[in-house]
Amino acid sequence: MFEELPTERQIKCCFIGSDVALPIALLALAIGAFGLGTTETIVMGILPELSDNLHVSIAKAGLLVSGYAIGVTIASPLMAIITNRYSRRQTLLLMMAIFVVGNICSALAPNYNLLMASRFLTSLSHGTFYGAASIVACQLVPPQKRAEALSIVYIGLTLAMVLGVPLGTLVAQFTSWRVSFWLIGGVGSLAWISIWYLIPHDNQTNTSIRLYDQFRSLTHPMVILMMLVSMCTSAGMFGLFTYITPFLEIRTGLSAHATDWVLLLIGAGLCLGNLLGGRLADWKMLPSCGGLLAMTIIIQLLLISGSLHVWSCILLLFFWGVFIYAPMAPLQSYVVTCAESAPNIAAAVNQSSFNLGNAIGSWSGSLLVGTLPSTYGKLPILASAFLAAGVLLVCLSGYLQSQKIKEKL
Repeated sequence: MFEELPTERQIKCCFIGSDVALPIALLALAIGAFGLGTTETIVMGILPELSDNLHVSIAKAGLLVSGYAIGVTIASPLMAIITNRYSRRQTLLLMMAIFVVGNICSALAPNYNLLMASRFLTSLSHGTFYGAASIVACQLVPPQKRAEALSIVYIGLTLAMVLGVPLGTLVAQFTSWRVSFWLIGGVGSLAWISIWYLIPHDNQTNTSIRLYDQFRSLTHPMVILMMLVSMCTSAGMFGLFTYITPFLEIRTGLSAHATDWVLLLIGAGLCLGNLLGGRLADWKMLPSCGGLLAMTIIIQLLLISGSLHVWSCILLLFFWGVFIYAPMAPLQSYVVTCAESAPNIAAAVNQSSFNLGNAIGSWSGSLLVGTLPSTYGKLPILASAFLAAGVLLVCLSGYLQSQKIKEKL
């Protein structure tokens, strides 16, 4: 599945704990993932600044998250088809170029509508970059090091949650939200330069596989169910996370700067969740996924009253970050496994599922939020409803899997 790339430009960097040196080219991919993760979620931290400067409501500003997510939903499979004839290196460079232009347009946008259009433009790069980066990372290392290589690439996405969003929020509070987008564009430029110099040249991808055959494999019942679980999980996360800054300021009574520290703490929880999810999924995928979603529902319901007190809210949000993010990577991996003959297109379409969930969650949350603390108290209930649907789908998937096993006996 993964043809090896030339090794002439694979500058080695010895990571601690590795028995084989890993190429520093992986860091170029991690920088790109960091930029994409930050631009995807930065709006959550700067909603008040966007609302004030663009003269729109918090709810309308929150739809900028939905606009980006819808762009990813539509673009991921389409861009995968458009770049089917390009080499992986060419694809990565093109996606980063789109990313940089999109963020520059966001920084310069004079009004809400043009900012929404700029966000949509930026989103075109998201899913295809992650798909190409995953394949290149596996090409750069021996087979036994592929999991470690992918973890280095995707640490960029996790760091976006831990550092990118809080730092971007802090910059927006002291300067302007436009400066945040300029800085993200700078990260994209650094990623483009790093990819140009560090990622080896490769051949054009194999175009002999019929797209019809690839898409047909996505009709497998387990693939469809897992994509629906991905959508529900993401909707449950973004139904609350999109409005986390005004949630903390209005309902919990935290200052704007105090919310930065809470975002940092949530990011730490997301990191732990990423590690926890992988370990549990290696043990038992479906039971672990269902259990994690159920735990998240409990935490969100506790937030209804717990968010009125500072320390209980902070503690609950930390554990919320751990449990809500834990199923994300395992779901992506499981969808690819279920798709069997079409892993690349499955990965792209499941990215669409995640981002469709982002859009649904953000949009649904915009219908609830207002200026009173009581309206924000409904967000955990909304998020829990999405996750409850996900738990039911996991149970259905487990039933189908057990029936399939019985048929083989």
